[in-house]
Amino acid sequence: MNVNSNKWLLPVLVAVILILFGYFAIDYYNHISEDSACQNPGSGMGQGRVLSQTYYLLILIALSVCALIPILYYLISRNVKGQLERNMKIISEIVNNNVPKSKKEDTEKSSKILFLKFLSYGENKVIKKLIENNGTVLQSEISRMPNMGKVRTHRIVTDLKRKGIITIEKYGKTNRINLTDDSKNVLLG
Repeated sequence: MNVNSNKWLLPVLVAVILILFGYFAIDYYNHISEDSACQNPGSGMGQGRVLSQTYYLLILIALSVCALIPILYYLISRNVKGQLERNMKIISEIVNNNVPKSKKEDTEKSSKILFLKFLSYGENKVIKKLIENNGTVLQSEISRMPNMGKVRTHRIVTDLKRKGIITIEKYGKTNRINLTDDSKNVLLG
């Protein structure tokens, strides 16, 4: 759902829910006042009224929750939209390469950070190891890193290859992992 095209949706939805909330609150108050005026303490006639009051309370709680959901959705989507716009601006500056020289270093640094944000924790560790070694490292070195093993390293390397970030070439009993040319341009500058 596009936040800009549906700006009217949130106020209308909240207004309808608040009107329903007000109606049920007034009706509930009227039921309570009728019960206190009509109830005879010894007759046992108040059981049906207590049950209907419980239903009114449940309806009021449900309406409150229904009012909170669109408000939270609107606030969260606005925040996500702002972050997406900032990231897209950085990406478009990188792609168009029309960055002023004073901002070029900042853009290169932010492009590296942006690139690394799209990767998982393990992928991030492998990429940082590749950056430390100028874009090439043995898979056995990666598997000896803390919290990495042969299986986890294999899965991460396979995912990075599938994403087009690295290439894999045989090197004896292990593999040599290399950054692709595009990844080198972004990460190694």
